[in-house]
Amino acid sequence: MIENGMKTALFMLLLLMPLVVEERIDLKLDTAEADAVLAIIDKHVANEPITDADWVSLFATAPYRRLKSREASMRRDFADEDFKQFVGTLDDHGVELRRALNAWKKADLRAAAERSLHYLPVEARIQATVYPMIKPKPNSFVFETTTDPTIFLYLDPAIPQEAFENTVAHELHHIGLASLDKAYEERVKTLPPTSHKVAQWMGAFGEGVAMLAAAGSADVHPVVFPASDRQRWDDDMKFFATEQAEVDQFFLDIIHGDFKNLEAADHEASTFFGYRGPWYVVGYRMAVTIEKQFGRTLLIRTLLDSREFVAKYNDAAAIANVKGSEKLPLFSAEILEAVGVAQKR
Repeated sequence: MIENGMKTALFMLLLLMPLVVEERIDLKLDTAEADAVLAIIDKHVANEPITDADWVSLFATAPYRRLKSREASMRRDFADEDFKQFVGTLDDHGVELRRALNAWKKADLRAAAERSLHYLPVEARIQATVYPMIKPKPNSFVFETTTDPTIFLYLDPAIPQEAFENTVAHELHHIGLASLDKAYEERVKTLPPTSHKVAQWMGAFGEGVAMLAAAGSADVHPVVFPASDRQRWDDDMKFFATEQAEVDQFFLDIIHGDFKNLEAADHEASTFFGYRGPWYVVGYRMAVTIEKQFGRTLLIRTLLDSREFVAKYNDAAAIANVKGSEKLPLFSAEILEAVGVAQKR
């Protein structure tokens, strides 16, 4: 009877699992801006007049309005007239842009979200709108992660659907982690200012965790496309120890009060993003090391508290150093003590 009861419970759990995942994902794809730009390009190529109504339609789309709001929040110029001039330069690219947009529309974004959930605590939620954008700057980014999570993705015809899905999975992992920010802040709010700043910036290792989540496994290369980027990532990983030491010293400098103010520390930390910077390279290696030594379940649990992520990496690296020939660097015990976590002895 007990065995049958366990089987029944397991069966019910399996039935409920898709519902649990469904409740944790609220994802939308909005291509209105790209569609409106392409409509204008088509008219221009066909020598049809571009009317005020065409521009009003474009400028009224949610992606365009959100992009304009984002640029304004960063005190960057973003004028409608300048955008009109930009669109006027795209006549020769309309066909390839439409081909790329059609491919991206077929992407399985829900699968990308579910991939991210496999590397997120059950408390995390993914709520986001994805905007493929035809815009002047070739950058992609997340905006308003806690209030109205949005992913802006530069529509690049050179990026295949698989790479697009990987990028979405990466950004969705950030949004999932951001849904836990309030709980983490509650844990660290009583720390002294310098320790609090270190605890906050430990969360930036999430860039590396997102690389792992988007890949789906530590056994899958985290860079999908192009081949040159894969080689660049492999080359950067060779400098893991150097970049880890750089971040370690950065944390120590904050704790020791070596920055003239904490805003200066923020400026220094921002340089660690860059192209596959330390937050990516170091964070990824830390996550992989934890997963290989302790399993994915424990790795995911550390994502509830970035301080525990760093402490558990030290534990995992110490074990790996005993087992293997490579000696992984550890973070200074002084840092862990300052942020209020204990390292396994």
